[in-house]
Amino acid sequence: MANNISKNGIDEVNLAYQILKTAGHPLYYRELIDRVVAAKGGTVRPPAYMIAEIHTQINLDSRFVHTGKNMWGLTEWSPQRINFREVEETAAARQDNLRREKLLAAIQQDFDSEDSGDMPEEPVDLIEGDPEIEEDEEELDTN
Repeated sequence: MANNISKNGIDEVNLAYQILKTAGHPLYYRELIDRVVAAKGGTVRPPAYMIAEIHTQINLDSRFVHTGKNMWGLTEWSPQRINFREVEETAAARQDNLRREKLLAAIQQDFDSEDSGDMPEEPVDLIEGDPEIEEDEEELDTN
């Protein structure tokens, strides 16, 4: 990899980073690679080999981002990337909470409708008028 180091001690991928940083906007990959080769003072390797090697280095380096249509920019220019898995999990959690709220509302509605029917509200009302309970009370009183 000693061939990747230019005369001033900077390798090709770092040159590409500096070129993009100086440009301030994404560049077409071929233009970026041509600028890197020019900054190195030319090359003795075939151009296709240089293009493939530099393009691969840029592709593997997390400082660079493919902006579409063979354009490359810097990751630091992009808005913070959203983790789609977290977004999906958050959406799923919201949906689960909504389902729970609907279920709780349905249970509460069922419970309220049972309470509003003929059922007595006070426990004392439950035992008044029940013949079995009244008989048990009379037996207790006689003993």
